[in-house]
Amino acid sequence: QPFSDRVLGATRAASRSLEAMAGGEVVPSVNTWLWPSFGLIGASSAFFGVYIGKITNSHEWKEIFLDYCHHKRTSYSPNPLDKVARSVLRLLKIAPK
Repeated sequence: QPFSDRVLGATRAASRSLEAMAGGEVVPSVNTWLWPSFGLIGASSAFFGVYIGKITNSHEWKEIFLDYCHHKRTSYSPNPLDKVARSVLRLLKIAPK
Protein backbone atom coordinates (compact mmCIF):
# COMPACT_ATOMS: atom_id res chain seq x y z
CA GLN A 1 0.00 0.00 0.00
CA PRO A 2 1.46 3.39 -0.96
CA PHE A 3 2.11 5.95 1.73
CA SER A 4 -0.54 8.35 0.46
CA ASP A 5 -3.23 5.63 0.70
CA ARG A 6 -2.23 4.89 4.30
CA VAL A 7 -2.38 8.58 5.23
CA LEU A 8 -5.74 8.93 3.51
CA GLY A 9 -7.06 5.87 5.37
CA ALA A 10 -5.86 7.30 8.68
CA THR A 11 -7.57 10.61 8.04
CA ARG A 12 -10.81 8.82 7.13
CA ALA A 13 -10.64 6.81 10.36
CA ALA A 14 -10.02 9.99 12.35
CA SER A 15 -12.96 11.75 10.73
CA ARG A 16 -15.21 8.73 11.47
CA SER A 17 -14.19 8.82 15.14
CA LEU A 18 -14.93 12.55 15.27
CA GLU A 19 -18.36 11.91 13.76
CA ALA A 20 -19.00 9.17 16.32
CA MET A 21 -18.04 11.49 19.17
CA ALA A 22 -20.30 14.21 17.78
CA GLY A 23 -23.11 11.66 17.66
CA GLY A 24 -22.91 11.05 21.41
CA GLU A 25 -20.70 7.94 21.43
CA VAL A 26 -18.14 9.57 23.68
CA VAL A 27 -15.71 7.42 25.60
CA PRO A 28 -16.17 7.98 29.33
CA SER A 29 -13.36 9.91 30.96
CA VAL A 30 -10.47 7.84 32.17
CA ASN A 31 -8.98 8.71 35.51
CA THR A 32 -5.28 9.07 34.80
CA TRP A 33 -4.18 10.89 37.95
CA LEU A 34 -5.45 8.71 40.80
CA TRP A 35 -3.16 5.67 40.69
CA PRO A 36 -0.01 7.52 39.67
CA SER A 37 -0.57 9.93 42.55
CA PHE A 38 -1.08 7.02 44.97
CA GLY A 39 2.14 5.48 43.67
CA LEU A 40 4.02 8.73 44.12
CA ILE A 41 2.65 9.22 47.64
CA GLY A 42 3.46 5.61 48.56
CA ALA A 43 7.01 5.76 47.21
CA SER A 44 7.63 9.11 48.90
CA SER A 45 6.29 7.77 52.20
CA ALA A 46 8.48 4.69 51.94
CA PHE A 47 11.60 6.73 51.23
CA PHE A 48 10.78 9.15 54.06
CA GLY A 49 10.15 6.24 56.44
CA VAL A 50 13.54 4.77 55.58
CA TYR A 51 15.15 8.19 55.96
CA ILE A 52 13.79 8.85 59.46
CA GLY A 53 14.45 5.29 60.55
CA LYS A 54 10.88 4.11 61.07
CA ILE A 55 11.06 1.36 58.43
CA THR A 56 14.65 0.25 58.90
CA ASN A 57 15.89 -0.57 62.38
CA SER A 58 19.03 1.55 62.21
CA HIS A 59 20.67 4.36 60.32
CA GLU A 60 23.30 2.02 59.00
CA TRP A 61 22.69 3.00 55.38
CA LYS A 62 23.56 6.62 56.19
CA GLU A 63 26.85 5.59 57.78
CA ILE A 64 27.70 3.37 54.83
CA PHE A 65 26.96 6.21 52.43
CA LEU A 66 29.05 8.70 54.43
CA ASP A 67 31.93 6.23 54.62
CA TYR A 68 31.73 5.72 50.87
CA CYS A 69 31.72 9.47 50.19
CA HIS A 70 34.63 10.02 52.53
CA HIS A 71 36.57 7.20 50.89
CA LYS A 72 35.98 8.64 47.42
CA ARG A 73 36.93 12.14 48.55
CA THR A 74 40.10 11.10 50.30
CA SER A 75 41.27 8.54 47.77
CA TYR A 76 40.63 10.32 44.48
CA SER A 77 40.75 14.00 45.36
CA PRO A 78 43.28 16.05 43.40
CA ASN A 79 43.38 18.64 46.21
CA PRO A 80 46.99 19.01 47.48
CA LEU A 81 45.85 19.71 51.04
CA ASP A 82 44.00 16.41 51.11
CA LYS A 83 47.14 14.65 49.90
CA VAL A 84 49.15 16.23 52.70
CA ALA A 85 46.51 15.28 55.25
CA ARG A 86 46.47 11.69 53.95
CA SER A 87 50.23 11.40 54.27
CA VAL A 88 50.12 12.80 57.83
CA LEU A 89 47.41 10.30 58.76
CA ARG A 90 49.45 7.47 57.25
CA LEU A 91 52.44 8.60 59.28
CA LEU A 92 50.32 8.71 62.44
CA LYS A 93 49.08 5.16 61.76
CA ILE A 94 52.58 3.71 61.69
CA ALA A 95 54.00 5.90 64.48
CA PRO A 96 54.33 4.24 67.90
CA LYS A 97 51.70 5.22 70.40
